[in-house]
Amino acid sequence: MPDILSQGRDRDPRPWPRRLAAVGALVLAAILVTLYVTGHARSPAHTASATPTAPAPLDTPALASGAGAAPDGVTGPTLPWGSSVALPLSGDEPSWLWPASGRTRPIGGLPAAGAGYQFTRISGGWAVQVDLAGSTACSYCNTESLPVYFLGDQARSVTRIGTANLVAPGTGTGEMWLTSYSPGTDTPQGAGTAQEVSATGASLGPRLTLPAGEVIEQATDRGLLLAPAIPRPGTTADTLWDPATGRASRAFNNVIAASPTEIAWASPCAETGSGPCQVQILELETGNVTTAALPGGSSAASGAFSPDGQFLAVEASFNDGGSLAAQLDVVSLGTGLLTPVPSTWVSSDALVGFGWPDRGDSLVAELSFTTTVQVASWRPGAADLAVAALRPGRDSASLVVG
Repeated sequence: MPDILSQGRDRDPRPWPRRLAAVGALVLAAILVTLYVTGHARSPAHTASATPTAPAPLDTPALASGAGAAPDGVTGPTLPWGSSVALPLSGDEPSWLWPASGRTRPIGGLPAAGAGYQFTRISGGWAVQVDLAGSTACSYCNTESLPVYFLGDQARSVTRIGTANLVAPGTGTGEMWLTSYSPGTDTPQGAGTAQEVSATGASLGPRLTLPAGEVIEQATDRGLLLAPAIPRPGTTADTLWDPATGRASRAFNNVIAASPTEIAWASPCAETGSGPCQVQILELETGNVTTAALPGGSSAASGAFSPDGQFLAVEASFNDGGSLAAQLDVVSLGTGLLTPVPSTWVSSDALVGFGWPDRGDSLVAELSFTTTVQVASWRPGAADLAVAALRPGRDSASLVVG
C-alpha cells in the first residue's frame, strides 16, 4: 500500500466557498469579498467532480434528505470538530493544524526541504522523511538514504532516529523498520537490509537482509508483511515473511490494509465478475477470518485499520454509469457488519484521502469539491460527520490524514 493516502496532494489553491449571512454591514462586506475570490478561474485539472447524479446502487443506502455531498461540499446536519484534535500539514515547513479553529503550530526540528516531507503513520506518532519518492517510478521508496525523524502525536518537535531509504511501521509504540540499500542502488531491486528501531533510534534487534525486490509493508506479530518494491502487472501478492527462518508462511492477493495484528484483502470480483465483492480480515493471533460483503456494484479500493483494531475503514469504489464514485464504509471486526459513513457518497476524485490519524477511534477524510475543501471526522456509531473547511492553498494541499 503506497503511502499516498496519508499524504496531501500538490494541488492548486482552491477559493473559499460562498457564505451567507443575514445582517450586519461587516458581514455583507465579507460576503462581497468572498464572492469576488470565488469568481476567479480555476484549473480544470484540479477541479473535483460533483457528486454523481445517478441513483445509488440498489444495495447502497441512499443519503438522508438534506444531507450529503454536493459540488459545494458536505451539507446538512454536521457535528463540531473536537477542539483537541490536530492533524499534520506536510510541505517544506511542516506544522500542526487544529481543524476546529484553523490554528496552526510549526513542528520543530525539521530543516526546510524544497521537496517537502512525507509522513508515515506508526503507533503513537509519525515517521517523517524528506519526500523524494514522488519523482521516481518506485512509489515505495526514496532514491537515496535520508534522515528519518520521529514525531509523537501533537509533539512540538521531532527526534532524529537514523537514516534510511524506506520506513515501515513496527509493532509497538514509536517502533519502525528502517531499510537501506547499498550506495549506488537507487531503487530496491536487490536485497536491502532492515533494522528495527525505537522512537529514540535505539536498535531493537539484529539487522536483517530482505528478499531481493521486496520491501516491508508492515511489521506484524507473526512476521514482516512484504510487498514487491515495483508493482507487477496483474494481481500483486504480499507475503508474510518469518525473519527467523527466511521463509514466507502465507501470501495475500489484493491487500488493502495491515496492522500489527490484522491483515485485510479484497476478493478479485471486479475483474472476474464472480459475485458480490468481499473483504476478508485475518486475525493473526487466532487465525480467525472475518468476511464482510461490500455494497452491490462496488469493489474495495483501499482500507485502514483503527488504532484499537476493532474497525476497518474501506473505500468502496463504484462505476456509476461510466463515472467513478466512492463511499467510505466501516467494518466492525467483532461482527463483520458494514456501516456506510454518513454523507461520503462522492465522486472518486473528491475523496483525497482517509485514515485514523491519532489514538482515538475517529475516522478522518479529506474531501475536495468544486468550491471548497473539507476535512470530515466520524466516530463509529455517530449519526453525522464533524466537518470543517480548510483554508485554500497550503492547508488543503498538504494535509495528512492517516
